Amino acid sequence: MNIIRTPLFYMANLGSEVSSALLEYQREDFEKMYNSIIRAKNIIKKIEEFPEMKGRTGELEILKSIIQDLNQKKLEINKEQLINYFTPFAARLMGK
Repeated sequence: MNIIRTPLFYMANLGSEVSSALLEYQREDFEKMYNSIIRAKNIIKKIEEFPEMKGRTGELEILKSIIQDLNQKKLEINKEQLINYFTPFAARLMGK
């Protein structure tokens, strides 16, 4: 399957990395969690490069903050709500 790498593609993949980081956080597998966080940060950088994402910088800043908290082994947001935030991106990507 050859998928065009759009912001939607990257947001769905960001959701996957954040979900992995959350699972690894719960398992206290911090080495794997850190690797997922690094990948998530790299995905956010790619998302920020898209001109159409310029108006959504606030949203991306919130996601960066959540990822940074997780990186510091703090989880101050409801895990299910965070996963639910990313679900529509994955569903739209798979529905295409």
